[in-house]
Amino acid sequence: MEGSNAINAPGVKVYSLLTDPSFVAKTLPDSEDVRVIDGSTLEAKIKLRIAVVSSALKTRMTIVRESPPTRAKLVAEGSGSGSSMKITSVFELSGDSQTTMRWSADAEITGVMAGIGSALLKGFATKKVGEIFMGITKAVEDAV
Repeated sequence: MEGSNAINAPGVKVYSLLTDPSFVAKTLPDSEDVRVIDGSTLEAKIKLRIAVVSSALKTRMTIVRESPPTRAKLVAEGSGSGSSMKITSVFELSGDSQTTMRWSADAEITGVMAGIGSALLKGFATKKVGEIFMGITKAVEDAV
């Protein structure tokens, strides 16, 4: 999955916010019990509903600052209700006063949720990842 978003904020500020676990914690959709562990890690319980299957996954997210201030990676691993997931997303920033964020994400899902069917699962994942990055974009613009 991949996409891009325009963010009305300077790239350095966008990078600073997107690599701050406290900020990321505030932008997670369908989450509860969010807890910042340290300067690069947070945990949350994420509620997912795909078709008739719903689950709450205990998830640990780690932010990897690969090439400040333009590139970072977020690795999210979670499990619960007979399913597990690992999502690795990367974003790259370009621009000065207005920033373009290009992102890509790969997801691995096993267990009960994996049995739903790849077409349905891919559609859900694409929609959810897009919602997450749009939420992040709005939160960054509101914070600047």
